[in-house]
Amino acid sequence: MTAPLRLAFLGVTHPHAAAWADAAHADPRTTIVAVHDPDTVAGRAFATRYDTSARPTSGDALREVDAVVVDGRNDEAVAFALAAIDAGLPVFVEKTGARTAAELADVGERARAAGVVSQMGYFARYSDAVERTARTLADGTLGDLYLARFHSAIPHQAWRTMAHWFADGTNVVTPFMEAGCHMVDVVRHLLGEPEEIRATRVRRPGTPSPGEDALAATMRIGGTVATIDFTAHEADPWNTAWGGELFGDAATLRFHITPARTALGTGTHVPDVISPVAHDDADAIRACMATENVELMRRGMSAFVDAVHGTAPSPVDVADGARTLAVIEAALASCEVPGTNPAVHPISASAGAP
Repeated sequence: MTAPLRLAFLGVTHPHAAAWADAAHADPRTTIVAVHDPDTVAGRAFATRYDTSARPTSGDALREVDAVVVDGRNDEAVAFALAAIDAGLPVFVEKTGARTAAELADVGERARAAGVVSQMGYFARYSDAVERTARTLADGTLGDLYLARFHSAIPHQAWRTMAHWFADGTNVVTPFMEAGCHMVDVVRHLLGEPEEIRATRVRRPGTPSPGEDALAATMRIGGTVATIDFTAHEADPWNTAWGGELFGDAATLRFHITPARTALGTGTHVPDVISPVAHDDADAIRACMATENVELMRRGMSAFVDAVHGTAPSPVDVADGARTLAVIEAALASCEVPGTNPAVHPISASAGAP
């Protein structure tokens, strides 16, 4: 049996760090042997939790390891990822992975040039519902796809419980980039690269958000119009309302990320629904989501191990992650282009004539 991959965690303060470490801890093919974080208290606590060693520097943490997980602040991720790549080590990078697409693209290029495996922490793409949607698109069940709509959000309560993360403008660029990036990754995974983007957003005075409080973007992807909307102040708990709708001329598919629910309509009044729980059973939904969230992280970590072992390609490498940030930056830039105000839009003489 091949010896377990020895993992070093560089950065452990990201909200997902413990979930990825739990996934690595549960996989017999990996073992966590070193941890480093500039926040020494956080680093020591993480090391204690996973019965491993806290190291004073990233260089110390990279000694005698086989791969690296970068899972701290966004403004620290690039330096940690480059340190791993320069040491010739495969690297798993938590999203967003950088504060700009250009920074992350540089990391991706460095990994490519060095010939090392890289992977981003986009776990939503491993949802059963997303995988079913991808298969449905591939087999042509929907016919010609004309319209697709996607939704993601941050719960409003997160600004009370996680303000140290989301409200820190030195760490989080905007809420849409920080949380909505998962759905942008899903859109690209399912439909491909946007060719045009138009977007608008609101930022209300008095909120703790370092960027928009809500945003909607319209994209043209081939012959499909795709929309993605986002709010940083949703009443629903994490991920409950995340999902999409795809409207083809042969069928309509609606999906929720987690619980991984899909509904396929083919012209009748009752769609074919696949759901692990009843949609009105709150306790079952809560339990199912907890189980699925663990499973999504395990799938992502397993995919990274497979890629390191060479048995499968990385499902979403750092260069791919940089393209997701580029789409987000294009949407944010489009928000700065003034829209047309219907109240002052000129009316032609013929239209205005009695």
